[in-house]
Amino acid sequence: MDHPDPGTGPAPAERGAPGGREAGAGGATDHRAAVAATHEWFAVNSGWAPPDEDTLAEWLADGVCRCPDDCLVAPDGCCEHGLASWAIVLDGIDDFP
Repeated sequence: MDHPDPGTGPAPAERGAPGGREAGAGGATDHRAAVAATHEWFAVNSGWAPPDEDTLAEWLADGVCRCPDDCLVAPDGCCEHGLASWAIVLDGIDDFP
């Protein structure tokens, strides 16, 4: 895929999850593993930020949610890269060490 500015690097959805997992390579199958993978992704990818409350509410009202890598999933879903939706991440943020 061509990028308009080669110095910008790959788009978030092209970077994949930590540990070398790529799209379609069998991402996390449960929410706890997906949240752990998401926190690993945060550690190696800068520029992410959680959605504001209004944006998250709009997504949920539409029956969808985004993951930190910008993949579109069900609110309780995980993307093909193994990352949890923002709804899952933000719901469990107090439970994660």
